[in-house]
Amino acid sequence: MNSKFNFTDFLKSSTSLLMLISFLKFLLLLLFADNYGLFRDEYYYIECSKNLSWGFVDQQPFAALMLAISRAIFGESIFGIRLFAYLAGSVTVFVSGIIARELGGKTFAQALTALCVVFSGVVLGTSGYYSMNAYDILFASLLFYILIKLINSDNKKLWFLIGILFGIGLQNKLTFLFLAFGLFVGLLLTNNRRYLKSVELWIGAVLAGLIIFPNFVWQLVLKFPTLEFMRNAAMYKNQPMSIIEFTLNSLLELNPGFAPFIFIAIYFLSLNKHGKKFAIIGWIFLSVFLVFVFNNGKPYYMGVLYPVMLAAGVCGLEILINKFSHVWLKPAVFILMIPSFIFVTPFAIPVLELNAFLKFQDFTGIKPESGERSELGVLPQFYADRFGWKEMAKEVAEVYSSLPEEEKSKAVIYGQNYGEAGAIDYYADELGLPKAISGHNNYWIWSYPDNFDGSVLIVVGSTMEDNLEFFEEVELAAHHFNKYGMPYENVDIFICRKLKVPVEELWKRVKFYI
Repeated sequence: MNSKFNFTDFLKSSTSLLMLISFLKFLLLLLFADNYGLFRDEYYYIECSKNLSWGFVDQQPFAALMLAISRAIFGESIFGIRLFAYLAGSVTVFVSGIIARELGGKTFAQALTALCVVFSGVVLGTSGYYSMNAYDILFASLLFYILIKLINSDNKKLWFLIGILFGIGLQNKLTFLFLAFGLFVGLLLTNNRRYLKSVELWIGAVLAGLIIFPNFVWQLVLKFPTLEFMRNAAMYKNQPMSIIEFTLNSLLELNPGFAPFIFIAIYFLSLNKHGKKFAIIGWIFLSVFLVFVFNNGKPYYMGVLYPVMLAAGVCGLEILINKFSHVWLKPAVFILMIPSFIFVTPFAIPVLELNAFLKFQDFTGIKPESGERSELGVLPQFYADRFGWKEMAKEVAEVYSSLPEEEKSKAVIYGQNYGEAGAIDYYADELGLPKAISGHNNYWIWSYPDNFDGSVLIVVGSTMEDNLEFFEEVELAAHHFNKYGMPYENVDIFICRKLKVPVEELWKRVKFYI
């Protein structure tokens, strides 16, 4: 006998509530989409989406492919560029709620988990602009949901789905290598080790390998550029942190008001009679945390673990509230969470006008770190890297326009990093500029145009001394300054003429994977 769908019952269900909370996050992202402009990396990702490949120096191919699809459908407006990130972030909210449900949480736990994920700084922030990170957190959340479902049902065929998710996740970002390590440790240290003898698990591993294989071939052919990138980033770019510094910064990335949920999650997964069934999650969390700490990872990398840990923490809280019959605490918890929701939001997405944000930042006394060794300006890097790009491109256009006509046909523009090159490329048609080149990451692989003979090069950044090493004539043509951008993006713009060395040698020397 077929049961009929009852719309009224659906509206009263926790599923509809989770869908509503997810939709509210989407609206929140959409409402403030135009504030502050495109982020540095977005300019670069746009170029990656125009040069699709099975791999990139600093990212896997999935995000570039999705951006190419989004651009083809919706164009290159901020909405068109960011829509899929907004959707991924919103779906993550829904998945976090059903993770709580699968952990045994009732409507209270599901709704509170979803709200906490909405206002988790790193989850909210990374879904507010386009990058692979929004997909990374979504895929990790789906992975944990299926893993928990497998534990509850003992349906070994779910290893096939887990394997497919690992493959897709690895085609998006290599974070899934660390999750794979954590999963292996968790299997070894819990009674779930029996699954290591399961044929389905190893078939899932093969499926993951088949999905990631084209990227492996790409890496092999190009001598593993991503490994070089990761090594350089850990050694020269990422800020070294002690375990205490990493912990504090990762909790700041999460939302300081949510720290109790992480500790309750540890209790729930290790001591609670019901929660110990899912102890593997705690071991994954601990393993991945230690890998990031001792490999100089950035605190925001922990974002892939926060939805499931928040779900575990809130479920643990629900059990404690029910155990002591303090039902009145449930609405009280929602009310107590409101200040933390309000506190973190301006740091995650640009809900405040710029001057208002600066006042808010001064009022709180908090200035989020970038996790890198670069000097910060008046804004945290997350926002600073959204300012000054079009102005820089316009200044480059003025320098280009000043060239004699016979030089314009030969002139090439060089950006010291992919942000500068990407911004020039984004505004190139509007400003009448040739496409930019750079030695930074995948720009180096894309190389230089066939007509570049070294006779005229407009260089954004660098110094007079560095440029004179390669060119006979170097002219300081302009200076770009933006008080809201990163200090290292206040740069000189040079016109360089008469290359001293062969173009091929120059290109070998400017390679810069970091």
